[in-house]
Amino acid sequence: MIRNHFFKFGPFTLNVDGMSSYREGQLIQLPPKAFDTLVVLVRRRGEMVTKEQLMQAVWPDAHVEESNLTQNVFTLRRKLGQTPENEEYIQTVPRRGYRIGVPVEELAEEYPPEEPRQAAIDKKPGLHRGRALWAAALLIAVVLTAPLWRVPRGAPAVSAYLELSHDGVDKRGKTGALGGPDAALATDGSRIYFTEGSSQTSALAQVCAAGGETAAIPVPFGWPQLLDFSPARSELLAASFEDPASATPLWAIPVPAGVPHRLGNLVARDASWSPDGREIACVRGTELFRSNDDGTEVKKVAVLPGLGWRPRWSPDGKTLRLTVVDAKTANQSLWEISSDGANLHPLLPGWNHPPAECCGSWTPDGKQFVFQATREGKTEIWKLPSRGIANWFFPSAGPLQVTNGQIDSLAPVVSPDGRKLYFIGRRLRGELAKYDPATRQFLPYLGGFSADFIDFSRDGQWITYVAFPQGTLWRSRIDGTARLQLTFAPMEVLVPQWSPDGRRIAFVGIGAGRNSKIYVVPTSGGTPESFSREGSALGPTWWPDGNSLMFSDAPFFESNPGKVAIHILDWKSRKLETVPGSAGLFSPAGSPDGRYIAARPLKGLRTVLFDSHTQTWSELTDGWGFTKWSRDSQYLYYMRYGDRPAILRIHLRDRNVEEVADLSGIRQGGRLAGLQFALAPDGYPTLLRDTGTQEIYSVNWPSR
Repeated sequence: MIRNHFFKFGPFTLNVDGMSSYREGQLIQLPPKAFDTLVVLVRRRGEMVTKEQLMQAVWPDAHVEESNLTQNVFTLRRKLGQTPENEEYIQTVPRRGYRIGVPVEELAEEYPPEEPRQAAIDKKPGLHRGRALWAAALLIAVVLTAPLWRVPRGAPAVSAYLELSHDGVDKRGKTGALGGPDAALATDGSRIYFTEGSSQTSALAQVCAAGGETAAIPVPFGWPQLLDFSPARSELLAASFEDPASATPLWAIPVPAGVPHRLGNLVARDASWSPDGREIACVRGTELFRSNDDGTEVKKVAVLPGLGWRPRWSPDGKTLRLTVVDAKTANQSLWEISSDGANLHPLLPGWNHPPAECCGSWTPDGKQFVFQATREGKTEIWKLPSRGIANWFFPSAGPLQVTNGQIDSLAPVVSPDGRKLYFIGRRLRGELAKYDPATRQFLPYLGGFSADFIDFSRDGQWITYVAFPQGTLWRSRIDGTARLQLTFAPMEVLVPQWSPDGRRIAFVGIGAGRNSKIYVVPTSGGTPESFSREGSALGPTWWPDGNSLMFSDAPFFESNPGKVAIHILDWKSRKLETVPGSAGLFSPAGSPDGRYIAARPLKGLRTVLFDSHTQTWSELTDGWGFTKWSRDSQYLYYMRYGDRPAILRIHLRDRNVEEVADLSGIRQGGRLAGLQFALAPDGYPTLLRDTGTQEIYSVNWPSR
């Protein structure tokens, strides 16, 4: 008999001898050291195990840092999830150690040895000899062809994690706020180039590949976004994101020095040079183009199934891979197409549910493709081997995970010599802050908890917010009491708003399939009720009668931005009307008295105003981002970007503009960092200050 040691805790079963773990019969993949850590804790059945004891048990023959243990615990918590009471299965004993937080039961199970599949075996010598010859021939064939079809198992042995930058400044660029993926990295092997800053202001920057201080790269335009690096490693390809709703001119920025210049009249959202530097592949919305390197002879290559980003040529120039964002669900997936426009197809169909992979780049030898993918709320770097004879034998061979740390890993790129992998390491965290006019600073507010998209009830006694980065909706009294969770994973919530009577909260919810809808949920709790329509929405905001919701189409996720408009939905009858003259406008905000609607045009950083009395639109002011009305409908608050970022307000009666809060040096956090803020009951701005980290990292890339 074969005897295994089994333990059961919560919905999990642990097979110690088989080195496997299951959740209600489903296998859970755990790294070996994380599994060993779990075994030690489970065997102690709820007793506290010191950090020293755990490290000695898991690494008996090696001296390791405590961070290795911390990473194992982080991995286990991510894989196990939380108990029905929203507690961690692995609990921390402050400054001492860890323990299992639920009862553990040991199970003794015995299994009979495997029975022979045949009751009798033919004893004929000739038959045995024939089988032996066939077996020998098969073995020889396997040995001779093994180098051709061998598929690597497990994650590559990356090592030597090194943090290269240390300035704490956002490095994801502005594309994420516009419906695109994270910013790109580029390297010549000695330096790494990236976009740095926020939605108010950004710059091209660089850092030494060995680590050190970051330095800005001057450009003659605002809001630069790094797109690619020339094959000769002499010029950066960049674009200006000053106008967020349209394609933008492309620029070549010489490094380490030189005069930047436009690439003819070529405009695009994203682009990259071909391996020989003679052509450029670029995307505008759902269309893929090729042109000469000077921007001439532009020709359409293909129409994509969504918004195209990050086109990347294979080193032989025969293939393009790019990120495609679904205009309806905002799902990101990788697609492949021949450089002549033939054979457009998804690269990893059905691999991730829902699709959440992007931002790939080729290794210099073309044998690997590295990209980021999000699974179970965690973003890591993965690699996909190039196609070859291996696919004949192992057609199901898929991507292999490269990184597995406590931080999210984004935007991978491999050094020209193939020895280093560079990426952005991100840890999300925020602190709620409110502007204090006495000190002219943003100070922690309501305990400084990590709350995104906050909104206050009309009587100023209640607050609703989205927990960041979890994305769940909550409400509580303004003093933190009567706290209640209103939505649960996997739904992610954006822009909640109290109804005028304080009984309901409207919000945009992104479901498991990444489809977004408008929902309304009672503030006492219950199942959110949805309004289903095609496309994504911005808003919603309540009309003063409390029965209607106003929202707009989301231009950054629409396949046809020209159809964007502002709509009013009667929540009871589901009757939908479009505001007159609102074509091409989005992100509406209605005044509390119901007379005005402020909105943004698709082009230009400006705000326009609709007067319901005259049924006309007029120019109001410059500015961008979300807008907020004062409770008396006399002032409209908005954001100024650029070198002097601030929150401003304009008095509707005389159009006088005054600065309310200086945003210089403020790192804004949250799902739409730098685009939104709130007004506290006393009228002063509140926002989520970014207290997380975003730095450039490197690891040693395996040579095979």
